[in-house]
Amino acid sequence: MPDAISFRPLSRADFPQIQRWLVEPHVLIWWRDGLDLAGVHAKYGPRVDGTDPTHVYMIEVDGRSVGWIQWYLWTDYAAHAQQLGAAPGSAGLDLAIGERRMTGKGLAPDVIRQFLSQVVFARPDVTAVFADPLENNLRSLHAFEKAGFAVERKVKLQGENFRRCVIRLDRPQA
Repeated sequence: MPDAISFRPLSRADFPQIQRWLVEPHVLIWWRDGLDLAGVHAKYGPRVDGTDPTHVYMIEVDGRSVGWIQWYLWTDYAAHAQQLGAAPGSAGLDLAIGERRMTGKGLAPDVIRQFLSQVVFARPDVTAVFADPLENNLRSLHAFEKAGFAVERKVKLQGENFRRCVIRLDRPQA
């Protein structure tokens, strides 16, 4: 198991790495974002600049970037939040382990727990975290469950022909 998991804000210098990961088969199947470099700039540039409400961080293990994680307030994505039943005061969370050799090692639950503790729940206004992985993304669901999330229900969002699992973790009590 890795010695140190850390997070740092995404920068434009990371865009070529994000682009490489987005076309890796183990990422592409779930993220469905096989973007070229210009597409990565278009999607992630506003997030780096702070003009998009999604906050993106690189996941580093022992000082090496292995993936990315992002969080946002569901109030900034009200239509999606309503379909999920995400409560007011809640945040959303997504992540990908881009380095294939780092998958299947039990890394994701530790990443999720540490990121929530260090970043998301560091904001006192966040009362819960909701995520919505695809129902057949068993690795992701298992990682979130190991991190303490519970499946609340399954939903099919407008415009999608597949179902997602709505999973939730409430802020730990002090």
